[in-house]
This record gives sequence, C-alpha cells and structure tokens, in this order.
Amino acid sequence: MYFLFLLIIPIVILLFLYYNNRINPHKVNNIREMYAEGLDMLVSGKRVAAYNNFKNIVDKDSNNVKSYIRLGQVLREGGNPVKALKIHKSLLMRKKISSYELIELHKNLSLDYLSLKNHQKSINEAKKILEIENENEWAIIHLISLYKKLNNWQEATDYLKTYFSKVGKTDNHKLSLYKIQNARVQIDSQNFDRAREILERVLNIDDSLPLTYFFIGKTYSEESSVEYDKAIELDKSGLNSMVDKEQYNLHIENAKKLLSKSIPMWVNFLELAPDNSWLVLPLIKDALFAIDRYSELEEILIKLIEKYPENLEVSASLADYYSNKGELSKAVSIIEKSASKNEDSILMKLIKLKLTLQENPDNKSLIIDCDDIINAILKDTNYQMNNDKSSNSDIKWIFENNEVNN
Repeated sequence: MYFLFLLIIPIVILLFLYYNNRINPHKVNNIREMYAEGLDMLVSGKRVAAYNNFKNIVDKDSNNVKSYIRLGQVLREGGNPVKALKIHKSLLMRKKISSYELIELHKNLSLDYLSLKNHQKSINEAKKILEIENENEWAIIHLISLYKKLNNWQEATDYLKTYFSKVGKTDNHKLSLYKIQNARVQIDSQNFDRAREILERVLNIDDSLPLTYFFIGKTYSEESSVEYDKAIELDKSGLNSMVDKEQYNLHIENAKKLLSKSIPMWVNFLELAPDNSWLVLPLIKDALFAIDRYSELEEILIKLIEKYPENLEVSASLADYYSNKGELSKAVSIIEKSASKNEDSILMKLIKLKLTLQENPDNKSLIIDCDDIINAILKDTNYQMNNDKSSNSDIKWIFENNEVNN
C-alpha cells in the first residue's frame, strides 16, 4: 500500500504540470505577454506602468527571475538604486537560475553599484559576467568605462585590447590615446621613466600623433620641476656645507638639462599641429627663459610664421616677443598684418592695446596688467579649447578625461 502511494505522488505532480503547461497554457502565455509589455514600457520610459507589470508577474509567479531583475531595474532607473540593489542581491540566493539570467543579474548589480558610486563593486560584478561568458561585449565596454572613471588607464587600455580582440579589429589611434592617458597618470605620479617608456611605444604605433610629443616634453619639464624643487629645499636650509652647495648646483644643472629636452618635443608638436600652437607656445617661452635661451624664441617663431602665416597664436607670440624687447615697430608690423585676418581676436586687441600703452612710459603699471592678461589667455586651456577652430578633437578628449570622474 505504501509502495503504491509513492508511485501515485509523482504521477499526480506530472499530470498537474502537464495541465498547467499543455492543457491550460493561458497562464504561461499571459505572463510572457505581460513581460513583453513591461519591456516595451521600460524602453518607452513608462516606468510606473512597467513597475506594475513586473510586480503583477512576480505576484503570480515568484520563480520568475527575469521579472524580478526588471523590477529592480525600474527602481534603479526611477532613482532608487538602494531598493534595486536589495532586490537584485536577494536573487543571488536562488539555486535555479539560468546562465542568461545570471548574466543579466550581475549586469544589473553592476549598474546598481554604479548608481551608488561604488565603482569597485561595480567592477567586481562586471568581472563576474566575464567568468560566465569571457567575451561578453557589454561587460568589457562597461569595465573600460569604469576604469576611465577611476583614472586607471592601464586597466582601461587592457580591456580596450580585449575588446579589439573580440571584434577582430584594432583602432590604433584610439589605443594610442588611451596609452597617452596612461602616460599622463604616470607623469602625475612622477614616474617619468615609465611615462616615457609608454610614450615611446605610442610612437611605434603612430609617430604622427602630435600629443605624444607634447607629453614626452611634459615628462622632461615635470621632472625638471622636481629637480628644481630639490634645489630650492637645499637653498632654504642655508647651504651650510660644501656638499650642500654641490648638491644644489647639481640639481639646478639637472633641472636645466631636463627642461632643455622638452623644447624640441614641443617644437615637434608645433610642426605637426600648428593650429593647436596655443598648447605649447607658452611652455616653450617659459622653458627658454628659464634656461637663459629666450633669444631662440624669435628664430622658432619666425620659421613657424613662414610656414603658417595665418596662425594667430604664433603671430601674437612674436609680436609680444618684440614688444617685450622694446622693438615696437616690428611688433606693430606683425600685428597689422595679422589683425586684418583676426579682427575679432581678444588676444590681438590686447596686444594692440599694450603697444599703444608702450608709447608712453607713464603707463608702466597698465602695461604690466596687459601682460598678465595676455599670459593668462595664452595659458588658459579651457579658453583656448573653446576658441579652438581646428578639427583636432584629440586634445579636447585628453583634457576632458584627465580627472577622476566620481
């Protein structure tokens, strides 16, 4: 009798399942239709209606993992990532969950943590997707984005390479820009040799990318500043011994040697990107002045004007150079040639004003004020980028992505 009872139970269960899925498919089909409608509502931005749809589904079928995932998604996109995370984390306890559902779950958990600005946990969830499906495109692209936000360009570059491997096509230009960003991070951390090593690799990929030369020059100028700061610290201590004096002189000498190496790199940049000369001209001027080679600026600028006579920054810089030397007639001649082509230029108007003021020795304080404004404009990266009419978007991309994005 007991044996017969054990046989009857599974038969009854099978008949029940058969009835629900075959004889009475309306319930299953209805849930599928509701799920599809919920997705449509979610895509079209009808979050309240989508929420109600998915809520009705899970009330009818508590094992519908996909609807629970979407329910959390609606909450997150509606501005409640904490509740979304709670729902999604609860699904991790489910034993019966398909690979597709698990990928979707980790995807949503990653987005939940991102909404909560927990970048590391968002990264961890995206990596769990790759453990299930090692070429998941969404996870790879998401990791690239996350590492960019964290200013971790080494990891961003590695995952970019993974993406290229997946799609079977490499974008060397984009790869070079990521490597340049990685080099910039190394410069900020004073890892100058490492930065130059990365930038040399960029040159092997594409030696015509102007920004590579800009940042190689920056490695030398920043390292020069470190050496100079060491000399200043020794000087503050009083240079009481012969050893201190020798060390001081050595740091000053090293600072000048390093800074001199930056100049040809920045000149290379000018040759490749004359329309973006604003980025390096102030640096070249300051570097030449610091190493007592300021007179070389005239030769550099004259050669550039011969090649690019309509370049505003180069003309303005040469006019300003002659103005500072007191050679007003030369400065006026350059300004008059350039002014007709750049009538709306604030920079040109300021230099013309400065030249007018220089005709009267009593205007010394006003001339100093003009100089300060001119230098501020030349060195203001945001102003220059906003007024940059060139087609070079690389510079804007580099500077727009040069801070940790919290």
